[in-house]
Amino acid sequence: MVQETIVVSNPTGLHTRPAKQVVSEAKNFECDITIRFGEKEANMKSLLKLMKLGISHNHKIDIVCDGTDEAQALAHMKNFILNLEG
Repeated sequence: MVQETIVVSNPTGLHTRPAKQVVSEAKNFECDITIRFGEKEANMKSLLKLMKLGISHNHKIDIVCDGTDEAQALAHMKNFILNLEG
């Protein structure tokens, strides 16, 4: 298992359109990918669960990957979320 904390820089946070993009990217990996925000966590491959977290601009989140391609998944998802635009 690997994890990293990042700050969401996208001005709209992880709402509908960016969240759909994140879920689509996460589904490219075999490992389990979880996103933690405060006391809540969600499967990053589930749009509804991800959106229920209510992640906005400048929120700190943890990305946790566990499985065969966890290192690649963590690096990719971290970069993808950090470079999301509007």
